[in-house]
Amino acid sequence: MNFNIESLVTSSYFFLFLFATIVLIDVLFRFKSPVRLKIIFLLFVISILVISFCSFIRTEPGQYYFLIKICKILMGTSIVQIFTNLYFIQHKRIANIYTIAAYTFYFFLIFYVQIVGYDIVFTKSSILNNSYNLPTYLKFFIELDFIAANLFVLYYIYNILFKFSFRNIYFRSTQTWTFCFFMLLIAQLILILVSSLSIIPYHYRILISSLFYLFLLLIILYRPSFINKNGSKISLGHLFNRNDFSADIKEVDFNFHFFTNLYYKNKTADITEFSNIMGVSKDIMFNYIYFTYAMSFDELVNKSRIEYFVEIIKESKYKNYTVEALAMEVGFSSRQRFYQPFKKYHGGNPSDLIDIF
Repeated sequence: MNFNIESLVTSSYFFLFLFATIVLIDVLFRFKSPVRLKIIFLLFVISILVISFCSFIRTEPGQYYFLIKICKILMGTSIVQIFTNLYFIQHKRIANIYTIAAYTFYFFLIFYVQIVGYDIVFTKSSILNNSYNLPTYLKFFIELDFIAANLFVLYYIYNILFKFSFRNIYFRSTQTWTFCFFMLLIAQLILILVSSLSIIPYHYRILISSLFYLFLLLIILYRPSFINKNGSKISLGHLFNRNDFSADIKEVDFNFHFFTNLYYKNKTADITEFSNIMGVSKDIMFNYIYFTYAMSFDELVNKSRIEYFVEIIKESKYKNYTVEALAMEVGFSSRQRFYQPFKKYHGGNPSDLIDIF
């Protein structure tokens, strides 16, 4: 029986290693932007890849314990950073402080182990259940890191399940994905609790762990496709509800500054500048435009310019204007920059449209 379960464990981690490699390649090539979020996803997958490889090649329970421990902290910080950057950007500062503190401690631990010696720092108390006698201060910091990571997760779960209205254009498409991610983390917490209250054989524990890692990789592999193109578009998770920004931006004020005053004609039209004009933050402005118009600020600017172009070519004063002159009149810096938005928002050729009028 022992031989069979050991073989199953070895095979499961070999398969996990191969699958982690596939997911790593998928993230590397399919994920486009932002680069910060891509790196976080890669760190998360690489951590699982290293854990699976070490678990596959080790010949005794305690082998590579330290390396696997380091990879687990990378996983924890990566999960916190992934959901902070996707949904809770307002907590970015405190999440970064936690991440830097965790990395600082583990970098210190790496050097400390090299100086003092691995066998002195990590003293095995039982090779059968893979337990270790760690110095009290190490236990304290490791437990503190574990608690901090899970507090972030529990806070995010509470907000996503009980506070947000799920009406955000992005959140609707990621609700199931996020729910699966968090439910898997809760399952891990339950497993840890059960393990602490009862004796689960070592091989069964690591087999369950391999399944946990497998499901995590599946969730990463089947992430919503739009995250690959621009995950930062949903990085304003604290504004899932229209009411969250309606008090800061009034539709009549937005229409006056943007449309009535023809702000979009400004060749240097920029969301930061326009946010200052409206007296709100860039994040709030981005969310308002995307929720209201289902497009980015730049897309709204270009679409408005094209619509304005269609209007002015009907006026006699613009009859003798060239296409390039008209393009610059509506806000484009050149004729070349005008053609792509025209085809996207109107279709056809601008010269043909001018000839009609």
